[in-house]
Amino acid sequence: MATTFWIVDTFSSVPFGGTSAAVLLTEKLDDEITLQNVAMEINAHETIFAKDLGNRNFEAKTFTRNRKGLYFGNSLYALSKIISNNNPKLRDFNIICGIRNFVVNINDRDEISIRFSKVETKRVSPPANISAALDKEIIVSIAECKDELIVEIRSPKRLKNINPNMDVIKHLGYNSYIITTDTHYEEQTDYDYCAVVYAPNLGVFKGILTPIAQAKLASYWQDRMEKKDLIGIHCDNEKESKFKIKIDNDFTIITGNCNITTEGEMLVF
Repeated sequence: MATTFWIVDTFSSVPFGGTSAAVLLTEKLDDEITLQNVAMEINAHETIFAKDLGNRNFEAKTFTRNRKGLYFGNSLYALSKIISNNNPKLRDFNIICGIRNFVVNINDRDEISIRFSKVETKRVSPPANISAALDKEIIVSIAECKDELIVEIRSPKRLKNINPNMDVIKHLGYNSYIITTDTHYEEQTDYDYCAVVYAPNLGVFKGILTPIAQAKLASYWQDRMEKKDLIGIHCDNEKESKFKIKIDNDFTIITGNCNITTEGEMLVF
């Protein structure tokens, strides 16, 4: 029997913007080898498989192109969009992913908000070869959060033109690299910072932006800007991507739009 899948563009108010993720609703969550093969076949940055548990709860498993794990988080928003699209009256629900429970709210403008636990970032010394990895870009500051490295450079213009050396980045020891900058030298902007994520060890060689990265950037920029409400954008001339961020004592709430662009059938799943 065929299984429906969807491709959803996350964090964009227009189709074909943002970062895409794939969604499959299924009862089959146990065979992780098959789930990984399906994710490889669809070839999105992140694929999520979800099962309706009833009582506004959904169990989910996520896979990148080459491994299991919630590394990016875009698929949580893609799944939320599909759940809401299939059940228009369902505006508040939970996505249970491993040991983590994500609380979802969808407002009357169809913006999706998900609550993430607050994280801490810490300043670190620059890893060897980081300058070479980033095309000899001048680095303002470096921090790390778990398996991600945050690198602040000088301006959005420089970030848009950066050309990382993936062969060097792959051997620096982190799952992903968040390159970011504030708007200090910009005029009349409607955002606080911009960023882009590279994760060659997870199969991502082109810059994307993800809510998992945003949760870490929220911690980083809150300390720098002394603000609890932030707007971040994907630093890309080709795609629009915007994140609204609200920080409270215990959680970081990240809000954005999504667009469903593809509906298909997986015949062998």
